[in-house]
Amino acid sequence: MNAWNSQFEKPSFGALIKGLNPEIQSFYQDFRLSMVEILNTKPKTEWMGATLGWSENIVPDEGGLIRSVHLVADPDNPRVEMALSKAFFEAHPPSSLPKLLYGGLSTATCIGHQAWCSWSLSSQDNAEAIKQVVELAHGGCPRD
Repeated sequence: MNAWNSQFEKPSFGALIKGLNPEIQSFYQDFRLSMVEILNTKPKTEWMGATLGWSENIVPDEGGLIRSVHLVADPDNPRVEMALSKAFFEAHPPSSLPKLLYGGLSTATCIGHQAWCSWSLSSQDNAEAIKQVVELAHGGCPRD
């Protein structure tokens, strides 16, 4: 059992990324730093259940159309889970977003006024495309 899914032992960030493929660790760390910078909020490590395990969660304090970002250091599928306001998609139709994101958008689950999207952090290109969405969603539009 690795640190990511060991429910009763809260891991450090170092322990979480140690379980990732060494090729992914670097851009995962860079992506995390980008999220902290863009959202101006430090992540909190929380147990999110069997599916998300120990995830680093970032909840912006104000503004934008982004509700939360969950950095999931799953060794088999490192990913970003994100809750976006449905109003985000009115301002930024999926066809205007990077094509690498279509998979996560097409499988998003809508609950109330938010959509839960999930994207793999399997490459630097994916990380850059996800970062674009976060920048757009946190760009100052009021929450609904």
